[in-house]
Amino acid sequence: MYRQLAFLFLIVIFPLIATRGQEIKHAYKRCPFTTLNYKQGLLHNTTEDAITDGFGYTWFATRTGLQRYNGYVFETINPIIGGEVQNINSPVHFFSVKDGSIWISYRQGVLRYEQLTNSFKAIIKSDCSDSENFSVIPFAEIEEGVLCMQKGKGVLLYSKEGKLLRSFTDELNTTIDKILSNPEIVPNTFFAANSHSLYLNAGGGKVQQYNFKTGKLNSFYVAETITNIACTENYILLVSPLIIKLIDGTSKKILKVIKNKSLVSERIVASSIFCSDNGKVLVGLNSRLFEFDSSFNYICEYVTLNGNPYLNQGYIRRIYEGKFQRIWLLTNDDIKRIQNVKVPFEHFFYKGQKNNFVRSLYFDEEKHLLFAGCYNGGIQLYDTLGNALWKEPIVSEQIKDINAIEKVGENNYFISTIKRGWYILDLPEKKITPILEKDLNDSKLNSFKINFANNTQRINDSTILIANDIDVLRCIFKNGKLTKYKSVIPFKNEANNITCFTFGSSGNIWVATTSGTLFRIDNKGNYFKRNIPENYAVRSLAEDAQQNIWVGTDRGLYIFDQQGSLLKTLTVQSGLLNDCIYAILPVKNEPAVFVSSNLGISHVSFDGEIVNYTKETGLQENEFNTQAAIETANGKYYFGGVNGISTFYPSSLASIKDTPILNILHFFVNDTLFNIFNDKIILTYNQNRIQMDFAALGLLNTNEYVYHYRLNGLEAKWQITNFPKGIKYVLQPGEYTFEINCRSIFSSSIAVRKNFLIEIKSPWWQTIWLRIISIFFFMAIVAWVAYFLSRRKYLKRIQYLHVQQEIQQERARISRDLHDNLGAYAAAISSNIIAIQKNNSIINSNIMLQLKNNSQSIISQLNDTIWTLNKENILLTAISDRYKDFLQKIRSNYSEVSINIRENITNNHSLSPQQALHLFRILKEVANNALRHSNCSIIDVYFVSISNSWQVTIADNGKGIAKNNLTEGNGICNLKRRADEAGWNIRWQSISTGGTQVVLSSLKSHTTPNTN
Repeated sequence: MYRQLAFLFLIVIFPLIATRGQEIKHAYKRCPFTTLNYKQGLLHNTTEDAITDGFGYTWFATRTGLQRYNGYVFETINPIIGGEVQNINSPVHFFSVKDGSIWISYRQGVLRYEQLTNSFKAIIKSDCSDSENFSVIPFAEIEEGVLCMQKGKGVLLYSKEGKLLRSFTDELNTTIDKILSNPEIVPNTFFAANSHSLYLNAGGGKVQQYNFKTGKLNSFYVAETITNIACTENYILLVSPLIIKLIDGTSKKILKVIKNKSLVSERIVASSIFCSDNGKVLVGLNSRLFEFDSSFNYICEYVTLNGNPYLNQGYIRRIYEGKFQRIWLLTNDDIKRIQNVKVPFEHFFYKGQKNNFVRSLYFDEEKHLLFAGCYNGGIQLYDTLGNALWKEPIVSEQIKDINAIEKVGENNYFISTIKRGWYILDLPEKKITPILEKDLNDSKLNSFKINFANNTQRINDSTILIANDIDVLRCIFKNGKLTKYKSVIPFKNEANNITCFTFGSSGNIWVATTSGTLFRIDNKGNYFKRNIPENYAVRSLAEDAQQNIWVGTDRGLYIFDQQGSLLKTLTVQSGLLNDCIYAILPVKNEPAVFVSSNLGISHVSFDGEIVNYTKETGLQENEFNTQAAIETANGKYYFGGVNGISTFYPSSLASIKDTPILNILHFFVNDTLFNIFNDKIILTYNQNRIQMDFAALGLLNTNEYVYHYRLNGLEAKWQITNFPKGIKYVLQPGEYTFEINCRSIFSSSIAVRKNFLIEIKSPWWQTIWLRIISIFFFMAIVAWVAYFLSRRKYLKRIQYLHVQQEIQQERARISRDLHDNLGAYAAAISSNIIAIQKNNSIINSNIMLQLKNNSQSIISQLNDTIWTLNKENILLTAISDRYKDFLQKIRSNYSEVSINIRENITNNHSLSPQQALHLFRILKEVANNALRHSNCSIIDVYFVSISNSWQVTIADNGKGIAKNNLTEGNGICNLKRRADEAGWNIRWQSISTGGTQVVLSSLKSHTTPNTN
């Protein structure tokens, strides 16, 4: 009996205990978010799948195509396969492979996307029907390859190149075909997988598990209709419209059950689930998002900075958490991008109140209460967690525009209003009592009706400094009542409207005015004044840890030392969000402050380093209020603004870690998109107009990073921007380095850097090698010109010397000729005359003939010499003609000899006078020798002149000449000497038929062509 009861307890009571719904204690995580929709170019309001690649781009599968978000807009992707564009107009499914590639399932099979080359390749081809979107879905990666579900084939294994390796099972064909036939395959709806098993939602509460390592197929049932299925390595998570179950992956026991109504009160119409790599589980129920740990314990609900769900309407279809702590919610209307970090700022405000315009703040350190004075909104009260302690603020016609709050008793608080006087608040009674000047016998100042100033500062337990429009008053409070006050400034005659003051650590009081005048007053009442540049109105004052005075104006932030010297000016150009500085809080032990403005809060250090924070990072709004800022004893900062209070610990601002990836989104060359594959770009000289867009993809939105960039080689100064698009340059040939770095708005340190080289090639006429060649060529020309001029001068000198030498030689030759030839003839004539004298004037006919011949010979010799000397140059034809005359004259003396002359002169050479005389004398001597000594009957003379040479041949048919006679006799020696002096060649040849042939030919180097 007891055993039966025990068994009944195990099968009935224990499951009831095990499946008891978990008690949920709600906690919230405020995270900034961004809505992405058609404004950024989203093709369709419904998205099916998402994945983030290694460069930080997030890809989306919409119902009408494939898109990629680059931080600014969605880019529609139509892959190019084999030179053909694949127009994808249906949903796709993503699968990430460990080698960095992405497998993309679509209607025609599977594409592989390579990130490094930004290219696609079709690796599996498998068509499906028009009503279906997929025929192959990869679901897991093992050592050998990638496992896929394929229509009609079950589970298959493909290599990373898309080669079919083997088939695992076809027992799941029916379920797989049913899943693949569904037009909307959303992961974690129909299937889930881990490193060892594939889980399929088979419908009807049935789950099929296929262990692809062991090959075992297992099925189990749950009672509910399964809407979502997910798994970790050890657990299975099932979502139904009513509950969420955690099931042990081995035993299939139900470990935990959470009722959906414990999370969401309304009926569940849509759900989604996602298991991250770090074991976190995200669950979407309708429009709300929840986080659980790896054991499925409730952690928190994600809400906006205002504490609301991320969707005002509609529902979450798919949850995806990628890199950089970003959660993407794919909804039926748009995409929500959530920064999955708790913002360092808390937001205090009265929910349901229309007015949360906080004008002043006070924190009671003893009671741990935060008072907020509002403009047209009365007094609010909070605890340290930001909970409103009053149902409604204290507000009335008199108590509504609160200018300052300060504690003046155990339960009493000083309240200053704008133009409505001063009051004392009794906290327990919530009673407001006015302070009247007449009760202090001092009504002449009208001190209590303050217009602009809202500055108070405690000196000790009973003394408080309070500013009004015309003075700073030292006020004494006892038992919650103002007992007396007096002025502490000695410049009543200065017509200034006081705005604020600060009591410094050295005992000096610094006072500022609307006219831009700054006063310093010591404890003896001595003072000096300084003017803010351009006399800008002052809104706030503070002293930092190094006793520098920070002055916030309508036009920037100014820093003075204790002597009143201006140390530094900081404006929007320095990096501030806005020039209108509302409030300043010093940072402990640092020369730095936090300032509020019209556009957010900034951390500003003395060295000029600025970190900015805005509404997008968790602030109440971007606009704050004058002097609405306090610091508590534990170092927490509070700033009041137009929509409540922003509070934070400075140390928490640096706790957010972010390492984005910096990408060049687009690079245009001459307005044409240019693909970048590495860190060096080489362009030609006419590709010099470049434009680029870049973006940091990380935790934050792209415009929430601060970018510094410069083109080293063109500019030395860094450019700063939050929107780095359309960066343009026009470049000259050369090498440049484009340097980029960025940091998040939460940090002052650089998060990521990127450099790449740009080389603009010079045109060929400006290349270095051409310049070197040109220099060498120029130097060669200069050297050649110098050499030419020097050579010309040298040749002229040589020519002059040569002419002088020729003149000298000609003189010597003429002298020799006159001596040898004319002298002999003259001696003969003298001898003839003597003979005539001896014969007593009896004229002998022979003597007279000899006298005649000798005188004619003298005249002929002189004519030849004069003929040559009277001409600068003599043509070969002229020599030939004169030689013909000579032969004609001597022909009568040798009537028995036939003399023939032939010419073939095609190039009429020009000879110098000396050469012409040598040639003529040689020809005469050869003819005389032939006529006198050869006993010939025929003499043939042949002039030939072609090209650059000439030749004269004289042949006779006489007895010939012996070889030994060629080296003997003065006649032949004289002929050879003349030929050598002229630079010619002369030779004697015996003719086989008898006779002698003399050939005289020119040498090419000594002839000058006729140019006439």
